[in-house]
Amino acid sequence: MTISHAVRRHYAERIFAVGGRGEVPEAFRPLEGDATGRSTVEGCRGGGKNVLEVRVRVNDGRVEAISMGCNLCNPAMYVAADILGRWARGRAADEILALEARSEEVLDPWFEALRAPERPADAAEKFRYTLWAVQNALRDDRGLPARPTPDFDPGAPTMGADRPSEETV
Repeated sequence: MTISHAVRRHYAERIFAVGGRGEVPEAFRPLEGDATGRSTVEGCRGGGKNVLEVRVRVNDGRVEAISMGCNLCNPAMYVAADILGRWARGRAADEILALEARSEEVLDPWFEALRAPERPADAAEKFRYTLWAVQNALRDDRGLPARPTPDFDPGAPTMGADRPSEETV
């Protein structure tokens, strides 16, 4: 899948630039204190590449802290983890657990944060995988089993302007 312009922009501004200053982006900083829930998800079609790990600490029914870790992730997964990590912090766990990952509307606030009204497919796919991982971490916090990860089909080719095919992953 081609890396969309919106993903490249967010990655450059919020992840790469911060790392270049020797800092760790907020969503990827280690969790201070103990995690109350944890999960992992393989976020590439067919599995095996993007492995996202989520750790949460829930207090009084709200996500008090969240930390993401990416292994072999492409930029879209890093961007989704960054955006959802910031979005989830402070939210009610029940609210997050009630979201339907396949819904188009659920993606609205994250596309707004990405500044991507064209709703690129690479971001949509990774937002869904990241939400699923966050929900499974919240299920773990409650002592519930993780739900098996579905294959979120990225659907149609990325909308919006993209670079040539050498930037596909």
